[in-house]
Amino acid sequence: MVVPCPGVRLIVNGRECTQPTPVSMKDTVRVETVEERREGSWSVSVSSDGLQAILRTRPAVVVHRELPDLPPARVLQLKVVEREERFPPLTKDELLRELSRLGINHGVDWEACSRGVASCVEEEVVIARGIPAEPGKDGRVELLFSSISKVPVLAEEDEAVDFRERYVFTSVEAGDVLAVKHPPEPGRPGTSVKGEVIVPPSPRDFILSVGEGAVLTRDGERAVAARAGRPVASRWRDLVRVSVLPELVHAGDVDLASGNIVFKGDILIAGNVAEGMVVEAGGNVRVGGLVSGARVQATGSVVIRMNILSSVVIAGGVPAFLQGMLPQVHTLATGLQEMTMAIRQLLGHPAFKQGDLKGGIGPLVRLLLEGKFHHLPATASTFKKQVKNMPPGMVAEGLEEFVREVERALVRSPLAVRDLQELETLARRAGEWEQAFASPPSAESDVVASSIHNSTVIATGDVRVVGSGCYNSRIHAGKKVTVSGVFRGGEIQAGGDVHVGELGSRGGATTRVVTGPAAVVTVGCAFENASIVVGGLVYRFNREEKGIRLWLDKEGNLRSKGIPAWEIADLPQNRR
Repeated sequence: MVVPCPGVRLIVNGRECTQPTPVSMKDTVRVETVEERREGSWSVSVSSDGLQAILRTRPAVVVHRELPDLPPARVLQLKVVEREERFPPLTKDELLRELSRLGINHGVDWEACSRGVASCVEEEVVIARGIPAEPGKDGRVELLFSSISKVPVLAEEDEAVDFRERYVFTSVEAGDVLAVKHPPEPGRPGTSVKGEVIVPPSPRDFILSVGEGAVLTRDGERAVAARAGRPVASRWRDLVRVSVLPELVHAGDVDLASGNIVFKGDILIAGNVAEGMVVEAGGNVRVGGLVSGARVQATGSVVIRMNILSSVVIAGGVPAFLQGMLPQVHTLATGLQEMTMAIRQLLGHPAFKQGDLKGGIGPLVRLLLEGKFHHLPATASTFKKQVKNMPPGMVAEGLEEFVREVERALVRSPLAVRDLQELETLARRAGEWEQAFASPPSAESDVVASSIHNSTVIATGDVRVVGSGCYNSRIHAGKKVTVSGVFRGGEIQAGGDVHVGELGSRGGATTRVVTGPAAVVTVGCAFENASIVVGGLVYRFNREEKGIRLWLDKEGNLRSKGIPAWEIADLPQNRR
């Protein structure tokens, strides 16, 4: 019995047998091996960036088979020994023709080509390399002054506090260079493997502009202070605007004789702020005396050398009327930019006839306002009413003119728009006003005072009370609160840590401290009826305790130092 196997042909008496076949001495038996050939393949492709030509090869394979000698057997199972022979799938001439067909003529690595056409393994070979484009360097605007106007750290409890020395804000003199524009540096073009020029991306450029109190040099690359004051900078997209806020010095008290003080820049008041008076500053406020029955509000920090009595003091934040106007000016800025892009695409379309707009792009503007941008005229009208209703003296220079131009282009006379530059200018100015309205509250706007009585103090930064302390008052701080003296009656809400020398009173005045889960509350001495909330967990003092420190651990449990462990463990919130 002869059993055939794959790779051989068993022929008995001239007939091929594929199943086990009995044979005898009378039969004619012939066994032939069968060779197998697998065709190879190859291809040349160019990378998406045009910088590489890649040869991919899979060799041709010929499988040679031989019959080994086998010992005699009644059932003879045939076997074969296989040997593979590999051949390159292409020739050098074929590769050259393909390179010519694809237009690959730059950076060809002939040594790699020779390796590729001789390769007998499946692989990828880079046979040509282009020269990548070198990107340019973005432009930038270098500010030559500190953009942080921060009240320095206070003295320790046993140190004398000199407000004149410790609370100095950033300032410049007329003629000081405020900012320098560094222009972008162009990149270097590259070359693809097809010999095509690869243009590097355009580097980002910045526009340096100036507001009040500053001027640009003729080349537009330097901003110079035109007066003494406090420098500020704002940025919107690729526009950096530098201004110098003046400082208003009021030598006496703010009272009925002087009237309220509303000023865009910093305010220095040598005396007191009397009952019923208002002080509003676009910068920082410094008061040499006390604030009694009044309201002091600043975009920057507030430093009051003496006491705050029955008053409201606010540091940081955007006026409410500006926040109400922000959605409208944002819609105008976005809509004008998108409209400009849409018109530019229409003008560049090959099917568009330039002769149709000999009188200007007004018909396109009206068409877009009736379609995709139908909301812009109503937004412009609403914005005009809001500007008209702004408080007297608070309308910024140039805002009313901008409103008139927007109303003319979008509401009254869109057909009168002559060219794309007019819309681009409006879009840029709308973006500048959006940046001005959207300036976020300064994270460094602090309030510093000697003591606080029956008052409300709000700050986006820290609140520090360096004198005797606080009585029946409310403090809201975005960051830390430090009361070196007592805090009796009222509430502290802080985003950061709280330090109080003495919390509550022996008479049991209701006093509360509320902080977030990451805060640490430190109290020198606490009295009955005071409470501390850390991340929602409350601890109430039932007796006088000293040296308290409260915080939350990683598991969210209230931990303490200076309070008996059994009292903390017995809190309902901490029970398992």
